Amino acid sequence: MIRARVAAVGLLLAAGCEPSPKQTGDPVDAGASPNAKILPAPLANEAPDPDPIDASIPPEAGVTLVSDDLGRLIVSESGQPSPLQPATPLPEDTLTSRELAGVTLEAAFRFRDVPQPVKTPEVAVDGLRAAQELTGLTWTIDLAETGRMRVEFTSHALPLPLGAELRARSDLYGEIALWPGAARYRVVPPGALRTLLGERRVDVTPLSAGSARPVGEGKRLGYDVRKVEVNASLGTLYVELGKVPEAGEGGPLLCRALLSILGVDPRSHECVAGEVPLFAAYAWQGGGGIGFEATSAVRRADLASTDLLMPPPSAAYAASGLPSAQGSAFLTRDQLAALRTAPLPLPRSVDPGAPSEGFIAVNQTDALSYLLVDGIPVVAVPPMSERYVIGPPRGLYVIQWRTFLGESIEPPQTVELPARLVRGGDDAGGSDGG
Repeated sequence: MIRARVAAVGLLLAAGCEPSPKQTGDPVDAGASPNAKILPAPLANEAPDPDPIDASIPPEAGVTLVSDDLGRLIVSESGQPSPLQPATPLPEDTLTSRELAGVTLEAAFRFRDVPQPVKTPEVAVDGLRAAQELTGLTWTIDLAETGRMRVEFTSHALPLPLGAELRARSDLYGEIALWPGAARYRVVPPGALRTLLGERRVDVTPLSAGSARPVGEGKRLGYDVRKVEVNASLGTLYVELGKVPEAGEGGPLLCRALLSILGVDPRSHECVAGEVPLFAAYAWQGGGGIGFEATSAVRRADLASTDLLMPPPSAAYAASGLPSAQGSAFLTRDQLAALRTAPLPLPRSVDPGAPSEGFIAVNQTDALSYLLVDGIPVVAVPPMSERYVIGPPRGLYVIQWRTFLGESIEPPQTVELPARLVRGGDDAGGSDGG
């Protein structure tokens, strides 16, 4: 027999950026996002923006959610999930301890237009291959049929550190970002996942209904998929939704997350139970893009409900800040040295700002910027900052600056290292490599 639980939750979507108080002792968001307010005009064929999510329900109304003892939503007085509010801690999660059925995905983001290294005898193929494997932009995703999602960051080269998590549940719109070790959590309201991944901050991007059209059917990872193209003011998302019944209500949570990156309202009819995004490709209106691909999907009957709690009991609420991101290179000095079999006998750089070895990556823009070396993400440099990276032997390399989500992808350049590599500002394009 289903045993109902009643929990009072009064949550509203905040219509702006995060609150101003800062948490002492942790990285904080560096002001308002440069992309949060500067948005392209809506597409001519885009559906009208939906009404604000639950905008008619005041916080004091106490929206009632009724769930069974597995945590599945039975009824909501508002008729839909409640949106997370960034300034409000979540109540204790009362999901009972048990094993749940579902599916586990191994997935990765894929950079577009990645340049190849120069063709010289010194290029170490094995070293490059090892570096590519170490910097894969990978997620492990648990989707429980009862409507829970856990995303673990399993790469050093992602915007949040190794071991950080995102969690979501079907009775709430939005996610939480969880520190490694589940020590703290930050609320990520609907519309903020784009800036979380693209800029390491929690700013709400305005959401629109978007417009979707079917573009065919096919197979991926052995599952039947329906192919959909979703258009919004920020760009276009091509997505392949696999029919994975075991994912149940967990599948729409991943679908919502991917649509949120596009700026599409989580109430989209494209996110349905029993379907899981197995492939996605973003094409931004201003050019560029990024891909997302599931590389495996394993049916599970043993997902631990304690790993899906939102929030976990050990996690303290954080009103600001995010898990500490990698502050230096994604690869060690030895791993970077393995990119070449031997150094080239190049003359010392004439640039007085160039180091004696390695390179200094200088980001003079207002966007978090990745620097790729021979197609490998080596370092992410915060806005108006620089990072010193030691390891690559003296020689010729192909470099490229880009944002994580690919809204900005600069043309590749062949440079001599050591060098001072600059993005933006007066030295725009200045790769002072001798």
